[in-house]
Amino acid sequence: MFGRYDRCFSITGPEIRVQIEERNQLPCYIRDCNADHLEKFLINDYDAIHIHPVEPVNLPAEITHFLEISFPTIVLPPLSDKRIFLKFPVEIGVFFETHGKMHLLDIFSLAPTKFSLYGSPSSGYITRWYRSDLYPEIPVTDMSREGVLELSLINQCSSTIEISRVVLNSHYMQIYYGDHVGMTGKMTIVSSIIAETTFVSISPSGCVNRSIDLYTARNFSVGQSKGFLMDAGMT
Repeated sequence: MFGRYDRCFSITGPEIRVQIEERNQLPCYIRDCNADHLEKFLINDYDAIHIHPVEPVNLPAEITHFLEISFPTIVLPPLSDKRIFLKFPVEIGVFFETHGKMHLLDIFSLAPTKFSLYGSPSSGYITRWYRSDLYPEIPVTDMSREGVLELSLINQCSSTIEISRVVLNSHYMQIYYGDHVGMTGKMTIVSSIIAETTFVSISPSGCVNRSIDLYTARNFSVGQSKGFLMDAGMT
């Protein structure tokens, strides 16, 4: 599904249909996802349509830009590091290109949407919540629903740490696709309750194509910070 398409195309699969067809000499974008149907006419000329996995925090509305992944508890020894693989939900963005610039047309997803609160009710963060199993290597996924996060855990403490969740700032996600949808991150534990999460500018194994950054396509400013400080615990 993911990639570049010319003016008229049709993609049909289980639970998804995406296409552009001519109606009254105008291109009409049509999308069906489960029971959700959408049609939009593209009046202005465009060069191509791009369908890419995007930061999974946009549906059903822009409530948060934080993704929280919960997983079975990991016990990390003092001054150690470990690489794990987790699944994350995939949202699919459709863009039209004009004169080299990308413009958002649509976002849809087959992944379930749940929200949680990281931290206290007064000062915490609403997060898009997702539950994943733990994997020692890249798991098999349905690319239209799930991606794979390759996460390096680095324990800088002199004590054993337990971890069962990671919170990520989607403004800095770098998503790739190929054999699967993937991204690479790092979680650095600095105390028993504090860790910093960041993304790594390395394409995951088997993912050779860089996705369009949704926040860049929207011309949003994302500030100076490059990660997220988890200061409300890791379990």
